[in-house]
Amino acid sequence: MKKSNLIIGGLIIFLAGCISLRKHDVIQVNSEVKPVEDIIKYVEDIIISAELLYSSGALDGARWYCDEALKELLSKKHIINANEYELFHSNIALLRIKINQSKHSMVPTVKCDLFPLVWNKRVEKWINYYTGRGRENFTKCIQRSRKYIKHVKEILNEHELPLDLVYVPVVESGYYPFARSKAGAVGMWQFMPGTAKLNGLKINDWIDERRDPYKSTVSAAKVLKELYENFGTWELALAAYNYGSNGVKRRIKKWGTDDYWELYLPRETENFVPKIMATIFILKEPELFGFKSIDNNDTYKWREFKVKDSVDLRDVARWSSIHIKEIQMLNPELKQMCTLPGKDYNIRIPEKSYEEFVSKFNAAGDEEKYLSKKEIDRRIRRVVYYRVRRGDSIWKIAR
Repeated sequence: MKKSNLIIGGLIIFLAGCISLRKHDVIQVNSEVKPVEDIIKYVEDIIISAELLYSSGALDGARWYCDEALKELLSKKHIINANEYELFHSNIALLRIKINQSKHSMVPTVKCDLFPLVWNKRVEKWINYYTGRGRENFTKCIQRSRKYIKHVKEILNEHELPLDLVYVPVVESGYYPFARSKAGAVGMWQFMPGTAKLNGLKINDWIDERRDPYKSTVSAAKVLKELYENFGTWELALAAYNYGSNGVKRRIKKWGTDDYWELYLPRETENFVPKIMATIFILKEPELFGFKSIDNNDTYKWREFKVKDSVDLRDVARWSSIHIKEIQMLNPELKQMCTLPGKDYNIRIPEKSYEEFVSKFNAAGDEEKYLSKKEIDRRIRRVVYYRVRRGDSIWKIAR
C-alpha cells in the first residue's frame, strides 16, 4: 500500500514539473504570441496529465490540471479551430465532471437515462447561457423545482419512465405552475387546451388542471410514454412533445433522416433537446457550475383537507397564519381564488399549519366557512363569443 502511494506521489511530482516547464516555455516565447500548434500541444499535455492523475486516484491534482486546461482554452478560443475547440472543451468538461463525481460516489461519469449526452455547439450555447446571462433566472427555476421534484420523480417511477425527465419542466416552465406561453400552453408541462382535455385534464370556469403540478405530471407521463413508443428515441419523443407528432413525422419524411441532430426543425424545437441536455449537464453536477443541488431532503410537505363547498383561499390563508401566495402555490389549479361550489374538494395545506387551520376551520360557522351564492355568481367570468360580421362596429357590438 505504501509503495503504491509513493509511486502515485512520484508521478504527480513528475507531471507537475513537466507541465510547469511546458507552461513556462509556451506562455513566454521571447514575449511573442505563441503559435496555435503550441497552444494545442499544451492543452493536450494538460489533458493527458489530468487523465493519468485521475486514473491513479489523485483527484485534486487532476482537477487542478483540468481547470488550467480550461482557462487556457477559453482565453485562446478566438484563434483555435472551432472543431478542435469543441473537442477539447468536451473532453475537459466531461473529465472534470468525472473527477468531481468520483470524490463523492462510485459513479464514473455523468449518467443520463434519457439519451447519450452530447456536448456540441448547440448544447454548449445553453450551458454558457444558463451559467452566464441566464444564471439568475436559472437559479430561480432550481429553487422552485425543489418543492415538486420528489413528487414528480415518484409519478415518473410509477409510469416506468426515465427519472431524468424530471429536468424537462425546468426548460418548459421553470417549474412555475402558472406559466403561460404566447400560444396558450399552460402549466409546468405546458399543455395546450386540446391536448390537456384529451389526456384527462379538466379546464372550466373554476379549475385548470394543467396548472396542478401532480395531475399534469400524470398526463405528461402518459403523453411522453406514447411518444417514445411511437418514435423510439427520447430526442425525437421530446421534439414531438414540443412541436407535435405530425410535425416531426413530416420533417423526418422530408429530410430522410430520423437523427434529431440532422433534422431541420423550428428554432424552438431545435433548441429544446439541447436545452434539456444543458440542464442535465449542469444539474447532475451543480456545484461544478456554481449552483446548489435540486435533490435535497427538504421537500415541501403538505396535507389535504376535504371541504364541502366553496371556500375563499384568503380565509384558508388567514386560518393557517400564512401568506395567500403560499396557498395559491399549493393549489394552483383553482382559478377563482376559491374552491369549487357545491362540491367536495381536497385543499392542500402546508403541514406546518395544518393543525391550526383544521382547528380554526372547524370552529367557524357555515356562513363564515363557505361563500354565499351571490359571491359565487360574482366570481364566475361569463364571456359571450360573437363572430364579427360585415358592417359591424365597436359601437354597434357594445350596444
